[in-house]
Amino acid sequence: MKSKIIVLISLFSLFFSGCGAGASSNAVRDYRLSVGTATMDDFTNLSSRILNRNRFVVDRVENRGTGAIIETKFEYPALSNEEVLAGFEEVRYRLTLEARMKGSGGEMYNIRSIVSSYGRYVGSSEWIEIQTSEESKKRIKAFSNELKTEFENRIRSF
Repeated sequence: MKSKIIVLISLFSLFFSGCGAGASSNAVRDYRLSVGTATMDDFTNLSSRILNRNRFVVDRVENRGTGAIIETKFEYPALSNEEVLAGFEEVRYRLTLEARMKGSGGEMYNIRSIVSSYGRYVGSSEWIEIQTSEESKKRIKAFSNELKTEFENRIRSF
């Protein structure tokens, strides 16, 4: 009887320790920010205008059945102190705007800003996914607020 309990306890401990083993390595590192709601026409037209105004260069636009994405080219900001101390030689990030159709229909879309950041260690040629720096977050937050204001002003004008 004692051997069965020991076997069960060891199986449970192996199961629970195995469940959390890869959790930290698969953590989402993207910085995501909800912008608001807009129609698809407003999303494509206003987003392009605000991206240009903020000096983001559009790399790709993809229309999907339930929404669309606008992906920009990589930005190469100056290194922060934390990134230098971590041993990074170069960092870059990419802004993606995503429009997803709202569940209630009505041709309205939820808009999100998604930032993916990558870093390259000194002496390495491989880019790895890293946390987005505070300076980059501030820039994206300001951009998203400007875009949200444009969406709200456009909705009120009807």
